[in-house]
Amino acid sequence: MNYTSYRLEFFNGVRFGHGNLDSTDISFHADTLFSALYQEALKLNKENLFLEFVENDRLLFSDGFPYIGKEYFIPKPMLKIERKSSASRGDSREKKLIKNMKYIPVELLEEYINGDFPLDQMDLLHNLGKSGMRVSVGISGNEDPEPYRVNAFYFNDGNGLYIIVGFQDEKVKNLFEELLESLSYTGVGGKKSTGLGRFEYQESEISTNLEKKLQKAGKINILLSTAMAADMELEKILDCAYYSLLKRGGFIDSEKYAEQQMRKQERYVFIPGSCFQQVFKGTVITEKNRGTHPIFRYEKALFLGVDI
Repeated sequence: MNYTSYRLEFFNGVRFGHGNLDSTDISFHADTLFSALYQEALKLNKENLFLEFVENDRLLFSDGFPYIGKEYFIPKPMLKIERKSSASRGDSREKKLIKNMKYIPVELLEEYINGDFPLDQMDLLHNLGKSGMRVSVGISGNEDPEPYRVNAFYFNDGNGLYIIVGFQDEKVKNLFEELLESLSYTGVGGKKSTGLGRFEYQESEISTNLEKKLQKAGKINILLSTAMAADMELEKILDCAYYSLLKRGGFIDSEKYAEQQMRKQERYVFIPGSCFQQVFKGTVITEKNRGTHPIFRYEKALFLGVDI
């Protein structure tokens, strides 16, 4: 498998997550990206080819992770870390900072795992951007337009989200880029009709050190995508694993699925940052809940292997 990354720079802010209109996440999950790319593939009559590449492990991708300028971040590994500095072990402020960290710089992964993570690197993401309220107008039938407020996240200049993509060959990569190009005009996330979620993208080569970790399993393997193992894999991977689960559901983003908007079945997946000794492939779930066509749920796993 070959690996590369794509930087997404957003124009008008983003809205991610399934919370109320007063809150938003700063990043998107891999299953959200898959669904959005699949919708673009449908427009181009390439949905079967896209699905084939994904199901046969010829194409993998991560969740969206933040970058600040040239600094790339990954989810904080869910490992018990002992700080090497004896003065730091009883520091409640430092413990709180570590607990609240969601991401760490890629280049400081080893330092974090070894307990040498510098204190001044623990709060870098406060420079990523800021949340803000946006006023939109809802129109329903003959009723008078009613304004409503939507919370969105706005990245500072030079900041955004990136994705790591694994591809088997150039044919796979070309299709992914074609779909990503189409998606850039549509947007990813919620409230796309208001202009949120649109972006420009740029390919960015990943470092040799990072690529080695992506290509080879380690003693500990850090999950980089929201994923779930197949039933036959579950028992063996949970031994000595550190993980957290996320409930995924939400509405089906398809105008052709049913006359009224319907919800996906709720499923639990491992979140990025979960750590396993045994890697797993994950799967693509197919569900059809009284709709006109199947719904595909992306739960493929992308891992970063480290030796500790």
